[in-house]
Amino acid sequence: MNIAIYLIPVFIILIAIYIINKRPSQQPSDIELYNEALKSIIDNNHERAFTILKDIIAKDSNNTEAYLLLGNLLRDKDIDQATKIHQSIIVRPKLSKELKVQIHQALGLDYIELDKTVRAEDEFKKMLEIDPKNRWSLSMLKDIATDNKSWKDALDYEKRLIKYYPEIKKRDESKLNYFIAMDYKDKNNEKNYLYYLKKSIKADNPYSESYLELSSHYIENTDLAMEYLMGFSQANPSGSVGAFKQIEHLLFDDKRFDDVENLYKKILKDEFNSYAFNRLIDIYLEKSQKDEAMDLVDKFMPRFDYHSKSSNKSYVIRLNKMKIDSDNFDTRKALSSFCNDIIENEKIN
Repeated sequence: MNIAIYLIPVFIILIAIYIINKRPSQQPSDIELYNEALKSIIDNNHERAFTILKDIIAKDSNNTEAYLLLGNLLRDKDIDQATKIHQSIIVRPKLSKELKVQIHQALGLDYIELDKTVRAEDEFKKMLEIDPKNRWSLSMLKDIATDNKSWKDALDYEKRLIKYYPEIKKRDESKLNYFIAMDYKDKNNEKNYLYYLKKSIKADNPYSESYLELSSHYIENTDLAMEYLMGFSQANPSGSVGAFKQIEHLLFDDKRFDDVENLYKKILKDEFNSYAFNRLIDIYLEKSQKDEAMDLVDKFMPRFDYHSKSSNKSYVIRLNKMKIDSDNFDTRKALSSFCNDIIENEKIN
């Protein structure tokens, strides 16, 4: 009986310890901390994310996901350290396929940052060994092949993308024909090279590089080269300035000076283009045709609100009005250059 009396308090203490141990911890779990680090990155609070991840790793050095994220976070700060982290975790045993793909992706991006494209390419290929349909990796490898002018490889990756993701076929069909054309160019098959380039520009969403390639091929035929350069400017408005400059060079070389003016008049007949506008004003002023220049300003000024998203176009118009109002050649030249800087830097059309 006395023994029972002594055992009761011990029993109560044991129950209390059990309940305390089973009670949910008020400390956040590693998963919660990891999610908090992710949220901090999204909120652009990288210092907090960095601190959280270091705390997670200090508690659990086997937390590969935390190391992966820490390496990604360091890429902009310390690329060598980021690479070392990713290299150290890719050799860990028992990694899931998904995690292996993510680490190879991270290493590939590290190598791109280090300008080691060949090693990056190897990492992206390792991703495909694990996940042959990985869309991100296929796209990256296609871009690398395109930059290297490895048309056969670019074509292969493009075909695989279209095969695995049929929804992109309509969007990328023109690009596929461009790659086929460039592959034939490498094989010195001019007939098929031109056939597939022309097929490329007939697509609903023409790939702009096809127009550039055709303009280069027909560079001795000024009118045909101009036609393809105009096609390029329509397919890729942000690249239109380069196309217009090329057209000007072609016309000047042929001493077709009036055709430069007619080109920009035609472009501005129905729609506004900042570069064409700036150049046509210059041409009018060179010919002392201030009235024509002012008519052009009056035509387009009301279309663009100074405070709207199209304010850069408004700046170009207003700067050109200042140019017309000035009789000083150097001032006009400086204003024209300033306009071109705005147009090219902001890539406005």
